[in-house]
Amino acid sequence: MSKQAKRVAVIGFDCAEPHLIQKLIAEGHLPTFKKLFEGGVLAENCLSPFPTITPPNWASIATGAWPGTHHVTDFHIHKEGTSQVNANIFEAFSSENCKAETIWDRLDAAGKKCIVCNYPGSWPSMMKNGIMVSGAGLGFGEYRNGHTGLESSLLLGMDQIVTNGIYPHATQVKLEDAEGWKNLPAGSEEPLASRFDLVFRQNIEQMAQHTWYVLVTQSAGQGYDRVTVSPTQDVKDALFSLSKGEWSKKIHYKFKTQDGREIEAFFRSKLLQLTDDAEDFLLIFSAFCPTEGWSNPPEVAREISSEEGIFTFAAGLLGYTLGIYEVDTYYEIAEMHDAWLGDVATQLITKYPWDLFYMHSHPIDWIYHSHLTEMDENTCKSKESYKQAWDFHLKILQSQDRMLARIVEAAGDDTLFVLVSDHGAVADGAIFNPYIPLIKNGLCVMEGQVADRDLKAIEESTEQVHTFFKQNIGDRVGREILEMATLNMFNPDIKRSKAFPQRTIYIYVNLKGRDPGGIVEPAEYEKVQQQIIDALYSYVDPVTGKRPVSLALTRKDARILGLHGDAVGDVVYAIYPEFGGQHGPQLPTTEWGVGKLKALEAFYGPGIKKGFKLERTSGLTDVVPTICYIMNWPVPAQTEGNILFQALENPNLASDRLKNLRESLVKMEEALTRGEKH
Repeated sequence: MSKQAKRVAVIGFDCAEPHLIQKLIAEGHLPTFKKLFEGGVLAENCLSPFPTITPPNWASIATGAWPGTHHVTDFHIHKEGTSQVNANIFEAFSSENCKAETIWDRLDAAGKKCIVCNYPGSWPSMMKNGIMVSGAGLGFGEYRNGHTGLESSLLLGMDQIVTNGIYPHATQVKLEDAEGWKNLPAGSEEPLASRFDLVFRQNIEQMAQHTWYVLVTQSAGQGYDRVTVSPTQDVKDALFSLSKGEWSKKIHYKFKTQDGREIEAFFRSKLLQLTDDAEDFLLIFSAFCPTEGWSNPPEVAREISSEEGIFTFAAGLLGYTLGIYEVDTYYEIAEMHDAWLGDVATQLITKYPWDLFYMHSHPIDWIYHSHLTEMDENTCKSKESYKQAWDFHLKILQSQDRMLARIVEAAGDDTLFVLVSDHGAVADGAIFNPYIPLIKNGLCVMEGQVADRDLKAIEESTEQVHTFFKQNIGDRVGREILEMATLNMFNPDIKRSKAFPQRTIYIYVNLKGRDPGGIVEPAEYEKVQQQIIDALYSYVDPVTGKRPVSLALTRKDARILGLHGDAVGDVVYAIYPEFGGQHGPQLPTTEWGVGKLKALEAFYGPGIKKGFKLERTSGLTDVVPTICYIMNWPVPAQTEGNILFQALENPNLASDRLKNLRESLVKMEEALTRGEKH
């Protein structure tokens, strides 16, 4: 390797836990992670900002600033000018939400060439010369900013299900004797058929009606075993024909909008179920993936291709959570995600010149939401589910490792690689509802609440929400969805409440003069803050007998966590890992069972120590200043992190450069002096 890196590639794996990656490396898996971990520097105590959640922490990795400085202080942001109740928030996935300069914007202004790929919160691009693809959500073509819960919008809508059974969000069809079909396969006996309208659910583009036709046939006269889908009742026009368990090849199709435009998109489909008598029929379609509309400059998207890969919404998590398919199909969809992202990344860095490349991949986070609780011996349902979860975890990490290998090879040996995650995770714990301690202490009053006797009904309603979701969606529903549903279910009386929970870690005082409908006098502000803290610390969960809250601070004191300013609550709290979902309100030092909240931070390449474990406390805010120091690049305006000198082969890079410059200047002056004498 050369002594000086020529470029930098920051590759992000959402929720990747370094100790679990090391475990798989020790078992003989993950050769690419092994190469970079053992050939470079791995931080053993990298702490993410708090809360330990996606948007603020990826913003810190991009800016080197703490959440209080860049203003992305949680998964959601409060809508200015509205009351502080949890209903008045929106997902923080727009670059316009971030008030600190990113490293790519700083370098773009300095004339460097930057490529940003699928990085949460990076869209729309502010660069004048750089390339950006996706970045408005967690995956390609996904847009989250502005939604109040955990929803997403896609350009052409979500995945689709066509079935004669009953499944969530499915298009139900009735198979009847096929009539009017042309060019039926030879030997078809008693073919069945139906028609269905495509459903563009949660779509951004307003689409015209599209009717497709489905044909079910017998190829050997021994039962139905083939499904064909066509935009007409002619087999010659068929988009695909599948047997049970088979995926289609990538299908390109031109969809029409309501205003008459055509949008080219691609997709794949799988026949999940078809019984011999066709009584059980289930066909899934991936999201329709537009070939443009998600890059800047626009023409970049049109130049990207992938033979196997597709956009995937949540890389298979949603269908698995809803019980539509099992882990085999979940894994196949995740592999298609990795094939697509790997193709995009390698084509970008081989086709276009670049100095800095930033990217993000989310499947590890998704599979921890679905499987980490089963990977923990203390929380798994059975030995069988425990083994299945670990096997699935290995397959997902191996797929990510293969994707990483392609990117490392394409980038070249003269590249400085930085591997990061935004946080880790622990198994699901008991639900903590912050409304309960506030209500118990008279700080928050529900609409219609008339007496203390109503508190029992309010406590019971929390469990009713969980029961409803499990009955209607299934046991696989994520804990974060339950928590969000619980908070949104409660309707506090603004005129009678002194405080409200908001987002993941905040309690707001209902302050007169600041908040619409505020009732707390400014002179009482600090008193109410203390009452909130006392209520949180004194609350004991009646089911577990334990206190959920591990830390509660006033906004002023929360500056020690990098949280300050108007974008954070009046009280900031954290909970123990035995409570809540897998990450977010737990502190970044949290360890519980199989999980840890510490983030991945590893460096590999020219100028980096080899085989070194960085024991000092480091943080995600340190990534940007360390890169800029190594590369002698200008630092973004609001960067607050530290330079990780201990990771460098030569910690004195800057002083050595200055020394060499001074020596060169002296030699030049001496040469000029000699020239004058002659």
